[in-house]
Amino acid sequence: MEKKCVYLSETQGIHDLRWRNALSDMGWEVSLAINDSHSPVVAGPLTPELIYSIKNSPNRAIGLSWGWDLHAAQGVQPKDWLSNLDGLVVDSEPTRNIAIKLGMNPRSITYIPWGIELDEFEPRARNRPSKLSILSLRAHEPLYRIETILEAASLLQRDNIDCSLTVGNEGSLTAQLERKAIELELRDCVFIGRTPEKNLSELFREHSVYVSAAETDGTSVTLLQALAMEIPVVVSNSPGNIAWLSQGRELSGRIFEIGDSQDLALKVTEVEKAPDQTQKMARAGRDIIKDQANWNKNIYRLDHLLVSQLK
Repeated sequence: MEKKCVYLSETQGIHDLRWRNALSDMGWEVSLAINDSHSPVVAGPLTPELIYSIKNSPNRAIGLSWGWDLHAAQGVQPKDWLSNLDGLVVDSEPTRNIAIKLGMNPRSITYIPWGIELDEFEPRARNRPSKLSILSLRAHEPLYRIETILEAASLLQRDNIDCSLTVGNEGSLTAQLERKAIELELRDCVFIGRTPEKNLSELFREHSVYVSAAETDGTSVTLLQALAMEIPVVVSNSPGNIAWLSQGRELSGRIFEIGDSQDLALKVTEVEKAPDQTQKMARAGRDIIKDQANWNKNIYRLDHLLVSQLK
């Protein structure tokens, strides 16, 4: 059987490359344009423009949700927005529920968590920081509310808590966020831009806590990486974050109210004030990732789905 498929996306980032490489590793010949009517199409993230571009195509189309796309579509797109898709891949239960509300047949939805390469993010001995060190790795876009993290760090320092903040990644708000850090008179706050994947594990080891203030999330890959390495996490109470941290008997990380910098600052201090609880959460997080987020195992669910779509 000849395995040919089309990968369509409006972006060309690291996640696109990851999905294309995974398809290739599973024996698929991947095209970036529709050249025939037989090859199934994998399309994502699911923007209105992308949905429209495949609406009249004779090819069978599988939507690949990135989480934030369907969260953003709530209340904006019509109920039958996803009805032209032959199948849909979602990364979390909250995203699945949104897809159903947007008109997707539940029987056509496949759950494939965005996993990680476990052997690259192992809980080896960490370079214990000399003080409370906070790490943020989300994109500098409104959705991820990096300003909440800056404000929380400022509150901690005003309370004479010796802490540093490393702001990774970049985006349309980078310059604005750098100015805000200056206005807040933050000490030991550095913007490091994008970090190559091969250097991420070392970056995690250098910090006390990973934080994410996103207002919506499906599955955050950096959250999975932090959990895999048993790095304490403090994340916003978006449905995707809650879904991941609540898979065990107890929470595997601390959760704060979206947009509430005071609550974030409080939860960050708990990381060091309650070390036994923190360690227990971290170990539970690693167990969740091993069970639910093994990328090299999960990805084969997409292989089976695409094979079923071949004409």
